[in-house]
Amino acid sequence: MAKSKKALEEIDEKEERRREQIKELHRTRLTHLKRAQQLVREEHLGPALDSYTKYLGILALYFDTTEDKLSPKLFDAEKDITELLLISIAYWDMAKAFDRNPRLQRDCQRCLDQFLKFSIGFKYQHVNAQIVRKFNNKKQAYNSKAFEAAYQRMQVSSKKCYIATSCFGENDPRTQELRLFKKAIAHSELGRDFIDAYYLISPSLVSFFNTHPIFKFFAEKLFISPFLMFFIFTTRPYVRNQKAHS
Repeated sequence: MAKSKKALEEIDEKEERRREQIKELHRTRLTHLKRAQQLVREEHLGPALDSYTKYLGILALYFDTTEDKLSPKLFDAEKDITELLLISIAYWDMAKAFDRNPRLQRDCQRCLDQFLKFSIGFKYQHVNAQIVRKFNNKKQAYNSKAFEAAYQRMQVSSKKCYIATSCFGENDPRTQELRLFKKAIAHSELGRDFIDAYYLISPSLVSFFNTHPIFKFFAEKLFISPFLMFFIFTTRPYVRNQKAHS
């Protein structure tokens, strides 16, 4: 019995030392990240991939998982928002690096999927979407369809309709109709320009309204709500037509 107790204590001590070593390693993770980012800027993509792999591997070890199982669910969406953004950028750089080699397209797609997983639904989603769009516009990707599909997923998956939500509410049918309009136009270049302009302006406008409630009340009742209602009415046939042909 005494030997058994001692053996258990030794196991506990080993586990505690292992956890301390992992915590110490975790504190060094940003060193690998910064080195990877510097190597990307210098176009040393092989060493950059190694450093990114070390960064992500340390995070996986910290959460007692493997790199391919890293998920936003392991993090606190508010407290760890900076780390989540850094992870998304790490996967983005890795996807671009793997894309340069036609034989590594599966790795490229996996990193793109992880990039999307760590982008969609977060405050920086639109910023990351613009990074993808700028890259696509340069037409540098070997597998351009995969990168274009990633951009489409980021734009269409965003459920944010800031002004409509402010006026009508998150789940109001009118807000849903405007989301359908956004989805319908997201497949054209002009439509994407419209969406980009909307996301550039609307958050600041809603923020201004929230700090000036009296102005918000009159602006929404007298101008914005009537305009949105007219906009929904005039675009409804187009949205239905697009939906019928999709």
